Amino acid sequence: MSAKAEEKILFKDLIQACSFRNVKKSLMTFYPDEKRNFNGYRYIFETLRLMRHRKNKEGIKIRVEKVGRGKNPYFEVSGICAEGDHQSYALEFTSWTKWLGYEVEQATLKKMPREEFVTHCLSEMTFIGFTQNKIRRRLAALKKQVKDVKEGRVKTIPHEEVMALLEPKVKGKRMTK
Repeated sequence: MSAKAEEKILFKDLIQACSFRNVKKSLMTFYPDEKRNFNGYRYIFETLRLMRHRKNKEGIKIRVEKVGRGKNPYFEVSGICAEGDHQSYALEFTSWTKWLGYEVEQATLKKMPREEFVTHCLSEMTFIGFTQNKIRRRLAALKKQVKDVKEGRVKTIPHEEVMALLEPKVKGKRMTK
């Protein structure tokens, strides 16, 4: 294998190699409904350029895959482990410094320009919010909800009861388990 093929590219490297002007063009192509948020994307992009990355202890690589065809395809951004684990991981609650330290999957970069890759990652990074503080608060709220359910402080309804309640409302439509 050549040295170039073995070269690791971090997300931080891609951010540094792109201009926001080109990323914005890609945003307009793939996420035109987000036009009102372009200033937020610019802020995050410029912030990422100034931040230091955190060491990637988990061995995560960022993968971007097009899912679906026709009128409604979308792009799935996930983390995959570099070592044999075929599991993919959600990254939307990941700190930006960790994102910057993640390696970029080479196969993905062969399929799309780096600006497009960055565009899809920015979309994933902002799924919960446009600030790290908002993302942290949402994650803390979710952790609290999980803890409340586990400790019995929240009343839950068994699946069977929910389906029985819904059945009359969806008469004639197929209900799956």
